[in-house]
Amino acid sequence: MEVIKFIFNLILLFLSYLNLWRANKKNIRKGNYFILKNTDNLIDPRTIKFSNINKNDLSKNINFVRSVSLKLGLKAILNLRNIFILNALHDVILYKNKFLNRDLSKTKKEYFYKIFLIIKSSKIEKFTMIDDYRLMNLFLPILKKLNIDSCGYMHGRISNNLKFQENLKKYKFDKYYVWNEYFKKKILKINREYKNEEIIVKNPLKKYKVKSDVKNNGLMLVEEDKVSLDLYKKIIYILKKQKKFKIYFKFRPNNKINIKLSKFLKKNNVKYYHKENIYKLFPKLKIKILTAFNSSLLIECSYYNVVPIMLTSKRLFFKEFVLDKVVFQSKVTSLSKFVLNLNSIYKSFYLKKKRIWDKK
Repeated sequence: MEVIKFIFNLILLFLSYLNLWRANKKNIRKGNYFILKNTDNLIDPRTIKFSNINKNDLSKNINFVRSVSLKLGLKAILNLRNIFILNALHDVILYKNKFLNRDLSKTKKEYFYKIFLIIKSSKIEKFTMIDDYRLMNLFLPILKKLNIDSCGYMHGRISNNLKFQENLKKYKFDKYYVWNEYFKKKILKINREYKNEEIIVKNPLKKYKVKSDVKNNGLMLVEEDKVSLDLYKKIIYILKKQKKFKIYFKFRPNNKINIKLSKFLKKNNVKYYHKENIYKLFPKLKIKILTAFNSSLLIECSYYNVVPIMLTSKRLFFKEFVLDKVVFQSKVTSLSKFVLNLNSIYKSFYLKKKRIWDKK
């Protein structure tokens, strides 16, 4: 099996270098990084939503991509322009070093050096990517050393308390586009290397607005990983006790629908959605409340006048944002009472929205 994977990665790597050779002949000056997803255009929706990268412009760029599978990597090579599969290079080096009994540190150094040589041999003058915390430490030192302008786009909430965001503190983009003034202040506090003018506020949510076409106020519960079916059932039962809001459920668009959960939702007359754009669902369904445990939507939804209620069970994921008073907090068992008292907290909600989305 390992031999088959090695051969498959070797083929992807050969095709990637072939793409690179063709792109360099075209005098291309721009580079991109994005994650592949098994969607219609093969580009991770977060990249399309938060950055200026789109499928139609790929031919004007050298595109470094990370793939979650060999099959998806091959699909991208055959359907997208100027693609270089990063995983193929890394895994070929890894398999080779395993065979030679070399340790992991050798693989990391060799992989870094190969990417350095690839970018150095190109004619790239500007490089764009979402702030993927896993690969900032690969690209940003190389771009800085080669004096190539780097442009980053915020793709999820920024917090000083999230361990996986350590690279936000260690590395900086030449220009970094963030959602709003609230997160601009966050990143300036987290990484003192940034100058004020290097952080640019660009609201990515403005384009998702449609008119409402329903009369009833809606409450949206969103699916998240590592939340059990039993807990979702408990939340639905609690919410069914209140009669003020129509309940909706949104499955994660890149996950398969949980059949047991969907049957439960149908049985309890809870309409659910899957692939639909949630930002367009907010006004369409007249959503007034969004409930979640650890979703970035708790930050994003307030832009649409949707009240964010962070559910707590054993862990408090959004403690920082609760302290900053940008999300509300409720225990699962207290959710029904909290929802019914919504009118009394609406004034303070608008203060929360202003704190996040309005300028100084």
